[in-house]
Amino acid sequence: MHLMGGARLVDRLVRRISIVNVGILRKFARIRILEPVVEPVLERLDHGDRLHFGPAELLRVCSALDGQQTTYWVTGGWGLDVLSGCETRRHSDLDLAIDGFQKNMARVGTVLTELGYQRKRPLTGTTWFPDAEVYEDAQGHHIEVHSIGWNVLRKAQELLTSTSASESRMFVDRDEATPGLLEKCTAEGTIQGVAIPTLSMAAQQLFHLGYENLRPEDSYADDLFRFLERGDVWVNPWSAGGTSVSTTHHTPSTLLLVPIFSFPPDLWRLCRIYHSELNLMPPHVALAKPFLPLTSVTLEVVRRLERLFSNVPAFDFELNRVGWFGTDVVYLEPSKSELFVSMVEAIESEFPGTHRSDDADEAKVFRLCLSERGSLADRRLLGRRAARHLPISARAEQVWLVTNERRADEWSIARIFPLAGPEDGATPALP
Repeated sequence: MHLMGGARLVDRLVRRISIVNVGILRKFARIRILEPVVEPVLERLDHGDRLHFGPAELLRVCSALDGQQTTYWVTGGWGLDVLSGCETRRHSDLDLAIDGFQKNMARVGTVLTELGYQRKRPLTGTTWFPDAEVYEDAQGHHIEVHSIGWNVLRKAQELLTSTSASESRMFVDRDEATPGLLEKCTAEGTIQGVAIPTLSMAAQQLFHLGYENLRPEDSYADDLFRFLERGDVWVNPWSAGGTSVSTTHHTPSTLLLVPIFSFPPDLWRLCRIYHSELNLMPPHVALAKPFLPLTSVTLEVVRRLERLFSNVPAFDFELNRVGWFGTDVVYLEPSKSELFVSMVEAIESEFPGTHRSDDADEAKVFRLCLSERGSLADRRLLGRRAARHLPISARAEQVWLVTNERRADEWSIARIFPLAGPEDGATPALP
């Protein structure tokens, strides 16, 4: 025990020294003459927010598991996005849950090993998900494979309903789900049009309750749970009551934006360092800022937006130039601005009185904001470094309606409108 305590003390000391050194190097990197010398060292030491476990890797792993006929469900952050039907935030890992953990983990491990992953030290689980095996690949992609505490869930089910007792007795001490539990705990969602097995929203809420300490992504998960609970039927969160309603004295507003997740990892890291708000929403091109007060967003407004965007084809574009609004805002300018213009014109035609921005000069330029906070030296440094990553390929596939229903500077998703895919806009073949 003394040796373990000493090891923890040394580990904390090394981490603290590393954090201090990175902070000092960041300050030196702001000095332009020192930047070429300091930046390579800083990139090696500062690994925060560099990794993106993107949808391509998610689909590669799921495809391999499907090929081996392995029963699994995606959970955690990606699990919520699978239920949402698209990526809603940048993920650093993938959480999987499997049935019959003791029996099937070896097969899952073989699949992951064939994909280039290696087994790491296991993690302690939670009451609902008691075991967790960890795998990582050479690029740092991190996968956690969890068991499901079916026995605990069965006991909880017996407390809540008497009808499941006989079914539960058939599965005593078995690491498997009863048919009734399986139906309640599992679901199916999609990513990029591909069907993905996932845990149900209720089971995902249990998964997120298992963490002792609140993490930054947990508040985001709470927002996403509220978004999913609204379902296809629009309920205005301002008039619905409950905890999502603002307790401050601001008038909730809405924005329409096109989210972008294809930032290179190093640029994402830099934006997080130099005062960007990527914790609140992903990089995006604004279409209406603001759109309407939240109190004015009715079911009819939502239906009109659905019809409008269902007729707009998804399209690829590039972020290819660094630009400035004075010295306050550094941004990336997208190509194919005429396609963004046509969307804005359609919005303004459908909803007279709305506009892209309260600032007339800003409304003339389509942009993806890199930073508008912190010092001018920070923004200049970010602009110089961002230029090294250009051009960045991106794709407009959805438009988000976001709202600041709780606080003026905190935004969450209220609705996702998919743009038309190739099959939606294709001309029907002649018989």
